[in-house]
Amino acid sequence: MTTVYVITRVLTYFGALLRTFWEHLVCRICKIPAEDVSAFKNSELCGHVEHHIIYKRSDAFLMCYLPFVMNFILACCFLLTGSYRLFYLGDTTTYQAYIFIWLGISCAANCVPSFEDMLSFKDCVYGGKSIFLKVILAPFFAVICAGACLEKYSLTFLLSIGFAVAFPYVFSVVFSVFDIVGALL
Repeated sequence: MTTVYVITRVLTYFGALLRTFWEHLVCRICKIPAEDVSAFKNSELCGHVEHHIIYKRSDAFLMCYLPFVMNFILACCFLLTGSYRLFYLGDTTTYQAYIFIWLGISCAANCVPSFEDMLSFKDCVYGGKSIFLKVILAPFFAVICAGACLEKYSLTFLLSIGFAVAFPYVFSVVFSVFDIVGALL
């Protein structure tokens, strides 16, 4: 299974490099010692920064969500052009659409944190006594947990391809709703 995981990270190397950059940035901001910052390794940490265990709740949250949010925003930006042009309009003549599709899929496939970071986030949140924080952070943990479990088996790569195909249709519906609400106001 590790071979399939490493192959999908190499195919989506742009997103894997970006996620490694964001994780390294979090390590620097939170002063978490990083052991191996190379993006590509022949292990389940391919595309991740190997670092010490995180014990602070805010650091664990930042380690899980900064790379997730940044790669997701970039994926949406790339897919807004490439996916819209290729799947919504059917314009298959430009190379730009294919490049943006690959960049968007690459970023979307590398959004979620590693399984170890998810477990660290779980220990920091659910190991404490604050029930209020447990309830507030439950949806965030659910997204991270589901994504980390799917990434462990390289299913995020397939989901990102499905996301790229569905994105322009979902976006057009959401944009229409914003247009209707704007007209009512």
